[in-house]
Amino acid sequence: MNKKLLLVTAFFVLTILSACGGQATQAPLVSTVPTNSNVSFANDVMPIIESRCVKCHGGESVKKGLDMTTYEGVMKGSTNGVVIEPGNADNSPLIESIVNKKMPKRGNKLTPEETQLFIDWVNSGAENN
Repeated sequence: MNKKLLLVTAFFVLTILSACGGQATQAPLVSTVPTNSNVSFANDVMPIIESRCVKCHGGESVKKGLDMTTYEGVMKGSTNGVVIEPGNADNSPLIESIVNKKMPKRGNKLTPEETQLFIDWVNSGAENN
């Protein structure tokens, strides 16, 4: 009788434990807590955009309708919608493209430090500063 009760109890406990641990949550794409809230669009982000992005997203060529020659153009977004959600790098398609190395398509990818500047700028509100 005790063995049967022990087996039933063990089965019950294992069933409950397996139900509790089930699904793993997906980690965010990037940290949503800014590590550097003093990032300047004009001094830190725009120079990267000018060197890596405007060949395809500025001047005569504006791929996908994304004009990155000005702050207003970046914030307006592309033909697919906004690319920056101020305060939320995880929900910003531009950041996702940079982090996943999809952009820039041509030339050198952003360094980890440059990528972090974009993330910090967006997470701190993506201000025109």
